[in-house]
This record gives sequence, C-alpha cells and structure tokens, in this order.
Amino acid sequence: MQLDNLLYALVQVIHNFGAAAAVGLPIAVVRLRPSPDFVQKLIWVGLAAWLAQTVSGVGFGAVSYFMLGELPEIHNLAFGALVVKILCATLAIGLFVALLLRPAARAANGVWFALSGCGSAALLSAAFLRWFS
Repeated sequence: MQLDNLLYALVQVIHNFGAAAAVGLPIAVVRLRPSPDFVQKLIWVGLAAWLAQTVSGVGFGAVSYFMLGELPEIHNLAFGALVVKILCATLAIGLFVALLLRPAARAANGVWFALSGCGSAALLSAAFLRWFS
C-alpha cells in the first residue's frame, strides 16, 4: 500500500462526511423544523462540518506537499472551482457564527437556504476541481 494514497483516502473520508453535513443539514432544518434546542446543536454540527471541509481541503494540499514534494497543479477551471469552494466555506462559517450570535435568526429560512446553497455550490465545484486538475 502506498502511504500517500492511504493519507489521501483518509482526508477524503473526512471531506466527504463534511460535505454530506454541509449539504444535508440546512435542508433538514428547513424541512423538519426541529426544536430550538436541537437547532442549537445542529448549528454546532454545521459549523464543525464546514471547519472539517476547510481543514481537510488544506489536508489534500498538505499530503501532496509532504508526500510528493509539491502542491497539486491546478489551472483555469479547477482553480476557479477551488476559489468557489473557499468562498462557500468562508460564507458558511460566517453564517453559522452569526446563527450562534443571533438566536433570533435561527428561524429565518433565508439563512438556511443560503447555507444549503453554499453546500451545494461547494459540492458542485468539488467535481470540477477533481476532474479538471
């Protein structure tokens, strides 16, 4: 077994679980209307999911750099997709922090739709980043 492939796979597992939560959690909040106490917990889960996305995204580059001696080469469309993913993560983390600081905003569907959009855009961008790099 090649160590670099094992490390990439482990980073990918973390990234995939973060992506599933980033997309599914906001949709679940809108559709299921959980209790305010449960929403509070889901906010922390959502924030953790986006932080996992961010850290594991950096992890892909770190594995390449430390195992192969260079960062992955990405250009054009793949670079644009990476920028979209970074912007989505930044916006989503900011929205989750805002939800923690402003409990009144937790019931607003617009915030949850925006979070769902961030997750969906990041997931779509991931496909372009993967196949065009």
